[in-house]
Amino acid sequence: MNDKKRIIFVDDESRILDGLRRMLRTLHKEWDMTFVSGGREALQAMAESTFDVIVSDMRMPDMNGAQLLEQVKCEYPQVVRIALSGQTSKETILRSVGPIHQYLPKPCDAETLKNTISRVCSNKCLLNNPKLQGVISQLESLPCLSTLYTDLICELQSDDASIEKVGKIISQDIGMSTKILQLVNSSFFGVRQHVSGVSQAVSLLGLEIIKALVLTIKVFSHFDNIKTKSFSIPNLRQHSIIVGEWSKKITQMEHAPSKVSDFAMVAGLLHDVGKLVLASKIPQDYQHVLEHAENESISIYQAEQDILQATHCQVGGYLLGLWGFDESIIDALLDHHHPKYTQDKELIVLAAVHAADVISHEQDSSAGNLPAPQVNAEFLDEIGLLKRFSVWRETCLGAAKVKC
Repeated sequence: MNDKKRIIFVDDESRILDGLRRMLRTLHKEWDMTFVSGGREALQAMAESTFDVIVSDMRMPDMNGAQLLEQVKCEYPQVVRIALSGQTSKETILRSVGPIHQYLPKPCDAETLKNTISRVCSNKCLLNNPKLQGVISQLESLPCLSTLYTDLICELQSDDASIEKVGKIISQDIGMSTKILQLVNSSFFGVRQHVSGVSQAVSLLGLEIIKALVLTIKVFSHFDNIKTKSFSIPNLRQHSIIVGEWSKKITQMEHAPSKVSDFAMVAGLLHDVGKLVLASKIPQDYQHVLEHAENESISIYQAEQDILQATHCQVGGYLLGLWGFDESIIDALLDHHHPKYTQDKELIVLAAVHAADVISHEQDSSAGNLPAPQVNAEFLDEIGLLKRFSVWRETCLGAAKVKC
């Protein structure tokens, strides 16, 4: 059986295609690569064969990259869509924000291109559910809380709109935060540094681009269309913000570098983003999950596994992997309920999110008769941090009391 990943590269310049062939020739045993010179030829090839990833230039005659990738999104939703492009107008980039999973600027060094494609290929192993893979792959944005969306619109339309206020509003919402971090870290708008803070991302993009994204492209949608009963968006948001803040605090208590603490905050904020995807995209199925959890007095995590054969952890990890988030953030999403020791992972981020989630749930009175997550003492002991858990709990709860 041929388990090689199939990649199709699209560019109207033959010298670019020749350069890609040379750059990637050492990977011919791992990847089955096809090189075509335009959008029409790419669609014909995709109609005849199955591909895992498409890498397309943006500026092409007849059919540009945004048009091609939009069609691929509709007809082949499970194919990962990557843009590899040089000088492109802001208008073209804005139009491509929806259909593109990741954007790489030209010139792109061989290692970056190889790593990006390898990561999105391995990402498919995180979620063994083709239906959910297709649903997630078609996501252009995540729904946001209507009140925050309204606040954002009002701020952007005001005569004295403030980038600081805009950043504060966006950082309070899971959906908006996820999309903004995807855009800034996938180099859509030329940012060449890795950004882990939402306010920093908003500041780097600037007011003009944020206005275009929100008011013209309408990159955010709100929660009005979610039909899942007993799924509380305000509760999810409040819990996520608390876990984000406490995850950062825990890493700071362990003297982690500021970059790691920022990753922990983002991972904490987004740790339940998979629930947001499931509740908004398959509401009837997710309603069955919630009812099953309630009826059987089991965790949401276990109910998801029973009904969907997939969990919100896998869904969230798969989405962030598709959108190019840092591996330490993805690992924390995947394993925050059942952390395990692995030498090559940023374990303090995972430990912080796991602990913050457990502590937050201990104080949550809205869960009814559902069992609260339990701390994995074996994991914390294995990484030498078990004795620190009680200190983390005391500090986090103390900070919460001061805030109140």
